[in-house]
Amino acid sequence: MEQYRRPIGELPGDPRRLTLEYRLGESLSGVDDRYGVEEWTVSVRVARFRDRTVGGAVGSLTFFRLRQDERFSPFPAGDAEGEDRALFHTVMGCYDLGRGGYSREFRDSVTSADGDLLVLGDVRLDPEWRGAGLGPVLASQALWTLATGCAAVAAAPPGPALTARCASLGFRRRPRPLGHLLDPAAEEARDAREEQRRRYDALADAWRAAHRG
Repeated sequence: MEQYRRPIGELPGDPRRLTLEYRLGESLSGVDDRYGVEEWTVSVRVARFRDRTVGGAVGSLTFFRLRQDERFSPFPAGDAEGEDRALFHTVMGCYDLGRGGYSREFRDSVTSADGDLLVLGDVRLDPEWRGAGLGPVLASQALWTLATGCAAVAAAPPGPALTARCASLGFRRRPRPLGHLLDPAAEEARDAREEQRRRYDALADAWRAAHRG
């Protein structure tokens, strides 16, 4: 039986009414396109209920897709490290800053280096939807939707709790200079995907059981 941090019946709605909406951001300046960077925002939305006022967006996820080429750096020249230094260094560790393209360490860590690099950024969920394991379920669904054609997915979870959640998605900590990577071609990553699907079904069934009658 699944263990949850809160009574499932307290969730404001049926988890099966949640949907993911994908949006690709595009800069009018063309800078992102020139450097082969796609920024994806995935909105978590819930259908409105007939007898309730809840509905609309209840969370979001951010991904960056770095297109495969022989660049020396995945970021524009002079680009700052930004707010997430750990994620910045994780991504930089995947590239050979001297010769261009992916680093030897990265190539040795994935089944095939023939593909793009997907980067998992922010994951946000409204407080009333937390405590039931929905974050990893939604992240798993979103990243596998966007990971087609990718050699790996990179992440930099801050702290033990988020590290454990990333591990449940199939991420594994790689030696430096790499960080946490998910290899879409690895059997353990595919098994983790199926486990998240099973957890989602169990959660939805538990919610309906709590509201039955």
